[in-house]
Amino acid sequence: MRNARPSLVDWVLKAEACQLRFKDRNMRAAVLRELLAAQTATGLVDGLDQLQSRARSGHIQARATLQALALDRSVLEAVSEMVRERALGLARERTLVEVARMLCIDEPQNANPTMDEARTDNDYATESVGARCAAARRSNRNKLDRLLHDRDHRVIRILLNNPLLVEHDVVKIVAMRPTRPEVLEVVANHSKWASRYKVRKALACNPHTPLPIAQRLIPTLMRQDLRLVMGAGTVPKAIRDQVRALLVLSF
Repeated sequence: MRNARPSLVDWVLKAEACQLRFKDRNMRAAVLRELLAAQTATGLVDGLDQLQSRARSGHIQARATLQALALDRSVLEAVSEMVRERALGLARERTLVEVARMLCIDEPQNANPTMDEARTDNDYATESVGARCAAARRSNRNKLDRLLHDRDHRVIRILLNNPLLVEHDVVKIVAMRPTRPEVLEVVANHSKWASRYKVRKALACNPHTPLPIAQRLIPTLMRQDLRLVMGAGTVPKAIRDQVRALLVLSF
């Protein structure tokens, strides 16, 4: 006789519901912080495992919840250090690799091996940083198109808030190679653009994206795009291994 399928952890249902109820990203994050802060280590691990399983099976709200956890690390930081450490140990004991990866929020943002290649001169930096930051606030489209190639994260941070920018522009910034990891981190932390699926996919595919960021975003991608990442020979081996494991789990 088959074992009964475990019921969904209560906080998972509430977390998924809040993705529909609240349109504001900050409000959704606040609800998630409150839900996770109240969890035991076992409840946290079970819930994260169920979220990942549901996301792999195509559940939209589960995928949205995983995305929120990946893009705002303050959510998991709401869990006490003691509970988080116990949960991490439990996840490792149960060989829940993706859950353990999510719980390792204190990992240093180590550079990918391609970081040295990215630290090339900025061909678009003929003006000072201050002048380029000022231009990033304005409406000269030709100038903005040039600034999309800028490799200074301070310029990109301002540019991302320019109302003339569209999703295609941001994908272009993220897909740039070589580029600096700091630029990609600015995009990954942006409240508006990081929630766009095409932007997240481009971040996951760029070999210059800091490894912890790419690893958090990979589980939020759809199966067909995981195959795309797998086929990108330039991504780090750790990312390819992660994708391979997720593709096996999704069968």
